[in-house]
Amino acid sequence: MDKHQAGTRTLGALLRGLVLLLAVGLVAGAGWYALHDRDGEDGADCPTTLRVITASSFANVVSAAGRTLRAGEDCVLINTASADGRPAAGQLGQAAADVWIPDDAAWAALAPPGFLVPTGSNTADTAAQRETSAGQTLATSPVVMVTDPATAGKIKTAGNGWLALANLLATKNSGVRLVVRDPTLSGDGLVAAGAVGEAVWLDRGMDASSLALNATLAVTRTVNHDLAATPNKPGEVGLVPEYTLLPTMGLAAPGRTYLTGADHTAIMRYTWLPSAAAARDPKRAAALRRLLAAFSTTEARQAVDAAGLRGPGQARPPFDGASALPEPAAEPFGVLAPHHVQHVFATWDPEDRRGNLLIIVDIAGTPGSSGSPAGARQQPIDVLKAGCRVVGGLMPVGSRLGLWEVSPGPSGHRKLLPSDRLDDTSHAAFTRSVNSLNVHKAGPGLPGLLDTIVAGYQSVRDDWHDDMFNQVFVLTDDADKDSADAHAVDEMVRKLSALKDPKRPVTLSVMVLGKKEAAQRLKAALQQPLGAYVDNALSADDVQAAFLHVVAGGLHE
Repeated sequence: MDKHQAGTRTLGALLRGLVLLLAVGLVAGAGWYALHDRDGEDGADCPTTLRVITASSFANVVSAAGRTLRAGEDCVLINTASADGRPAAGQLGQAAADVWIPDDAAWAALAPPGFLVPTGSNTADTAAQRETSAGQTLATSPVVMVTDPATAGKIKTAGNGWLALANLLATKNSGVRLVVRDPTLSGDGLVAAGAVGEAVWLDRGMDASSLALNATLAVTRTVNHDLAATPNKPGEVGLVPEYTLLPTMGLAAPGRTYLTGADHTAIMRYTWLPSAAAARDPKRAAALRRLLAAFSTTEARQAVDAAGLRGPGQARPPFDGASALPEPAAEPFGVLAPHHVQHVFATWDPEDRRGNLLIIVDIAGTPGSSGSPAGARQQPIDVLKAGCRVVGGLMPVGSRLGLWEVSPGPSGHRKLLPSDRLDDTSHAAFTRSVNSLNVHKAGPGLPGLLDTIVAGYQSVRDDWHDDMFNQVFVLTDDADKDSADAHAVDEMVRKLSALKDPKRPVTLSVMVLGKKEAAQRLKAALQQPLGAYVDNALSADDVQAAFLHVVAGGLHE
């Protein structure tokens, strides 16, 4: 018993000693950690901290530039957060960012209104732009087409450029398919998908571009934003930024062909976008100028090279096997305009098609009439029915959709389907309403297109929703010559102007079938006072493209 007690006391003493040693060790360790952390935390006592939101592929460059600012009493601490695509734009206000450095200048359109220093030659705040160098390009990376030799041969035969690729993607049974990163979540996805649409836009205009993007999506494999858009089967064309390819060129799979486009170069532009609040604060504005200058230091330039990016001088950084990549020679595409960005988003993401849309149809054409779009095998009313069905299929649940028809009667129109929330039931009702669309009898003073436009505009304005596009889309053959009645057109414009509410903006789009003069008259009357879009459709494809544009948030010049 005594022996057991003695053993217990010995064990207890030993345990107490171990606990004491552990406690002392923890205290000492904590003290060392605190001293080490304080000594090692360069810039911890800096008088100024800048909050930077940047693309993940540029974060190391920002860190390298920031390290050059940590010394001295006037040091600057750079607090960096990595975010790409739309989520990055959403973080700007939450993080109270002082500067945003996205992987392409096109992302600036997604920033909260008034958050950034304006950029571009048309900005009214050019002084702030000059003072902060807003819009300056810090680095670039071209987007490369990666494919198999046979598919590369098809592209070269078709023209060896982005337009050739777009045409092959839109051609049935061409065997060419696209691989691209999600355009809403990455700059290379946005620039790559945008290049396909932009090549067609520059060649054949907005309508053809919209149709090309819609056709392209049907033959596209969209990859997760954390994965490279590399092809994995014959016929696929992966659109991959150069900075992703360079580190792996030494181990690149055999049988790959790389094209940059003989017509244009698709290029990502890492862009300096300071916030307006930081620009107004003298202390932070001075720190921003120092950070911008730091990107010219040796340490920052080396980080740009290590990331596989090109500096402002556009020279390719040295990597093993880089010579296998062709050097871009064509002029770069311009930065995607906001409406062009919206086209890409609406093509890839159904939520970007959410809208409050009222369609007004005014067709009095008869078989063989001038209102029939050129090349149309169907009559105008059948072309419009097909377009309406496309809209119904593309707009997501939760949208609002209505359909009116201009027809004889006291009001001049029939509400085939009053605007309602789109779900399975209302979608079926919309389809039935589309099928019931009909032509009306043509003749001066009969149906009231102009009065119906006013009534439709007021209806959407009064049913305005702040979480979606609010728009009226009018399709007419102007068989009743409403556009030629100058007094009536002026009266319509006066009424619409009185209804216009800046807090409840409504987009008005008018598509005239085949009659250029009628479209010109309505455009001259409606464009300037109301910002309306007016055009004439010359083909059935033009009509379908117009419907696709409407789903993308409205037609624009």
